[in-house]
Amino acid sequence: MITERGRYLILQGKNVSYILRIHEEGYLLHYYYGKKLRENDYTYVPVEIRSFYTFAPDRVFLEGEKQEYPAFGYNDLKEGAVQVLENGRDTILSLKYKAHEIIDGKPAFEGLPSSKANGENCQTLVVTLSDEAYGIEIRLSYTVFDDSDVIARSARIINAGNGPVCLTKAFSCSLDIAGKRARETDMITLRGAWAKERNIERHPLFQGISEIGSRTGESSHYLNPFVALCDRTATNASGEALGLLLVYSGNHRFQINVDAYDNIRAMCGIHDGGFRWDLAPGEAFQTPECLLCFSAEGLDGMSREYHDFMRAHILPQRFRTAPRPVLVNSWESLYFDFDEEKILNIVRHAKEAGIELFVLDDGWFGHRKNDSTSLGDWYANPEKLPSGVEGIADKINALGLKFGIWVEPEMANPVSELLEKHPDYPIACRKHPPVLGRNQQVLDLTKREVVEFAKSFLDKLLSCGKISYIKWDMNRSMAEITEPAFVHRYYLGLYEVLGYITEKYPDVLFEGCSGGGGRFDAGMLCYHPLIWTSDVSDAIERLKIQEGTALCYPLSAMGSHVTACPNHQVGRVTPFSTRANVASFGTFGYELNVAELSAEDKSEIKNQIARYREIEPLVREGDFSVLVSAFSGGTFTAWQLTSKDKKRAVVLCVRTLASANAGRDFVRLRGLKEDSMYARKGTKEIYSGGELMYRGFLPGLPGTDFASVLSEFIEID
Repeated sequence: MITERGRYLILQGKNVSYILRIHEEGYLLHYYYGKKLRENDYTYVPVEIRSFYTFAPDRVFLEGEKQEYPAFGYNDLKEGAVQVLENGRDTILSLKYKAHEIIDGKPAFEGLPSSKANGENCQTLVVTLSDEAYGIEIRLSYTVFDDSDVIARSARIINAGNGPVCLTKAFSCSLDIAGKRARETDMITLRGAWAKERNIERHPLFQGISEIGSRTGESSHYLNPFVALCDRTATNASGEALGLLLVYSGNHRFQINVDAYDNIRAMCGIHDGGFRWDLAPGEAFQTPECLLCFSAEGLDGMSREYHDFMRAHILPQRFRTAPRPVLVNSWESLYFDFDEEKILNIVRHAKEAGIELFVLDDGWFGHRKNDSTSLGDWYANPEKLPSGVEGIADKINALGLKFGIWVEPEMANPVSELLEKHPDYPIACRKHPPVLGRNQQVLDLTKREVVEFAKSFLDKLLSCGKISYIKWDMNRSMAEITEPAFVHRYYLGLYEVLGYITEKYPDVLFEGCSGGGGRFDAGMLCYHPLIWTSDVSDAIERLKIQEGTALCYPLSAMGSHVTACPNHQVGRVTPFSTRANVASFGTFGYELNVAELSAEDKSEIKNQIARYREIEPLVREGDFSVLVSAFSGGTFTAWQLTSKDKKRAVVLCVRTLASANAGRDFVRLRGLKEDSMYARKGTKEIYSGGELMYRGFLPGLPGTDFASVLSEFIEID
């Protein structure tokens, strides 16, 4: 997996090679990252020194060389990955190779989420760079996995000197890409807003810096911590694609730097705006992990590698393959207006319809009647739950359903018993009135007493043993940040709480949420194997959101529910079947008042759940392909899920708007066995794999708005 050959350090993944070179003058250079090289001999061609650069003390033109972890200002004028202050002045680092070691397995990160071996073979290369003049050491870690094409990178920055220093920039990863020209490369990001999360944006690179980031105190609705670079001609099915994904939930920055010679430098890490981290002698700073992924099989190939990797090495393994309970959430059916009898009435009808879990959303605690009060007062509202949380859980269990509950541990209302007793708990500017979002403030998890409060109330809530599901919400961004690196310290506190509570209650399924999908990232997925994808639940709006999310995150991590009609966010009237078909390409559930449904609709829910259970193994473990993209500009979308053994494929086809005298939509599948025969379930149609892939099939969509068809193809023995 990791070998040494002369000055080369060679990492070999499943289908990729990543090669570093130690220059004769001591610089650590990037040699190659891409499709697996079978040769053992590598030829280094030194970059020619350009005469107008007179500051090349080692006769090494770093402006043109590919570096592994560059620093700005000594012999390189591009943006660097690290910046250090000494005595209030910028250091000019010259980082050179000092040592390296190869470790079997993957060392754990202290205080930060990261990928884990989880029983699979992996090796870690740790390369130490040093600037002895300033006493700075940087340990670059690279973990390569036998079962994956994803490489996990991070940096640990150590003050090995005699005096204090201050970090002002500490990126996780820098990659000077070899063999790729900027003029032939596109950049892909996942942009959006509340209810429009993770829409795919693609644009050509240009000379200068292309940048995305977040300073909202979360990975954000706006710009997800992910970037892909792909061939200008790459499609979902073909071409090269390279992804960078942070395992982190706070402020982040991605920079793609194109120099005058068409070279590409990609960097990412904690956002350095307002970032300062003091290091006393001997102290170290650990950056979050970056997951690099290379695919020579288009964007879908990159997606499949990320999906497999996250399922195997990011998600809590207790829930990797376990079927998820089909739930009904109370929010869009009851909002704040409920009591015990209303809850139990929904539960009875849910049981009749075949639903397995009831989740009680916001409004169950303190004196909560709307969103202006009681957040932080985590005891049962006696008017709504006279028998308490344990009592309502017992009654729901007795009716045959599991019980889940909503919490928002990071927040409090100013009108609450918590803040009346502890006015110093929230983040605040102190010289101005509090900045409220959804009538609430963010609790300061950089404070030990606040971390202990969150642990304590969650422990008390879960210790009754009646709760099998927690929906963990976070409904506003951060403001009033007055301390440097505050957001990173906040997330160290949050990760401590999450680690404590998920380790103590490993069988509780946690669903993350942040105003919907405002914190959908690999950091949270290390604790929450499921995240509510977006607060907009309309099936047609969800086509772009779910496809964009699936560009790098697995379908099994996407909370996706069938909701009321007309839809509560956009007012659209969509067929019940389409709502269920789109929701089935995620973790399936319901967000409607089951008690108000007709007997026919409840019978249809039973059928929908049965169909979902049939395809659920593919949602959890299968390969996802985009056959016709929701971002293509047309009115037709088609997705495919394929089993790893290629014996089953499920295809979802959705038409958004019908048109008069429209042509027929042939849909061509991917990734089947060319010479095998496949039967289309529920019909008499039989196709060869080659016919399905090269000619396609007619899905038979009704000629109406918002129509959909879910087709399953099964190999015939």
